[in-house]
Amino acid sequence: MRIEQLQHIIEIDNKKSISEAAKTFFMSQPQLSHSVKNLEAQLGYKIFRRNKAGLIPTAQGKEVLGLAREIINNVEEMKTIGSREADLTGNLSLSLGPAVFNAYGSQIIERFYQMYPNVNLMITEDVALEVIEKVANRTCLLGVTGWPDEQDDTRKMLLDASNIAYQEVIKDYFGLIVGNHPLAKKEVVTLADLEEMTFVDYYGFTEGFLRMFGIKPKNQSIFVYNREVLKSVIAANEGIAIFPRFFLLNDIYFDQGLLNIQGIENVTDRMKVTMYLIYSRVEPLSPLAKQLIKMIIETIRETMHRSLTYNAHRTV
Repeated sequence: MRIEQLQHIIEIDNKKSISEAAKTFFMSQPQLSHSVKNLEAQLGYKIFRRNKAGLIPTAQGKEVLGLAREIINNVEEMKTIGSREADLTGNLSLSLGPAVFNAYGSQIIERFYQMYPNVNLMITEDVALEVIEKVANRTCLLGVTGWPDEQDDTRKMLLDASNIAYQEVIKDYFGLIVGNHPLAKKEVVTLADLEEMTFVDYYGFTEGFLRMFGIKPKNQSIFVYNREVLKSVIAANEGIAIFPRFFLLNDIYFDQGLLNIQGIENVTDRMKVTMYLIYSRVEPLSPLAKQLIKMIIETIRETMHRSLTYNAHRTV
C-alpha cells in the first residue's frame, strides 16, 4: 500500500469517476484502475461500486476513505513541521457575515499576514445563507456567520444536510444601534418605544428580528444592502437598527460617538446570537487551514474580550 494509492481513491471519490480522477494525476484511466484494483487486492474487498451517479464507495470503502483522508492529512501536517510559518505558501478563502466582518475583519487580515506573508487569503462579506452556500459548494474553504439562538436547530439541520461542520466561536446579545438619538439617552428602551421608530433594514434581517421580538413598527423601514450605508443612515438619525453588540467593536462610528448601542427591555437579556466557524466535512482540512481556524477563533475571542471590557461604560 502506497500513499499514492490513497490519494487515488480519495480523488475518485471526489470526482465519482475514474476517468475524471485520472486527469488530476496525468494518468490514463487504465493506469488508475490498475492502482485501485491492486489496493483492493491487498485489502481483500471492493472499495467502490457503480450506480447511476457514478462510482460510490462500498460500506468498507467508506471506512477506508475516512482513514485515507486522515492519513493524507497527517502526512501533509508532517511536511509542515520543519517549515517556519513565514515560509508557508498557498491559497485560502474565507467568507464572513456582516457583523463579523465589521468587528473583526481588519484584525484577522492584519494578524494573518503577519504570520503568513506568503499565503494568499481571499475574504468576502456575505449574508448567513450565502456563507453556508459558499462553504457547501466548496467555493469557499471557511466561513464565520451566525444567527439568533431561536433559529439554531433549523440552521444546524441545514448545515448537517449540507455536510458542513460547525464550531461555536462566540455568543453575544442583541442591542439597539442608534445615533445621537433620543433613545440613546433613555435608561431603558421598551418594545413600545420602538413601534414609533423608523428602522434601517439590512438585507431584510431587521424585519425578521422585529417579528421575532414581537415589534410592529408603524413606519416603513429603510432598506439598505451595504454595511457602511447602514451606519451612515443611523448616524444621520434617519433610523435605528438591531444587531449583535459586537457589530460596533473596532468601529470608527462608535469610537467617535456617532453611533451608540442600547439594551432593549425583555430582549437584550434573553435574545442571544451565536457565531459559528463552518467548513466542509467532505475534505480534510490542511495544516494551514487548521492554523487559520485557530487564528480566527483566537482573534475574535481576544478582540471581543478586550473591546467590550474597554468600552463597558458604553455597551449594554
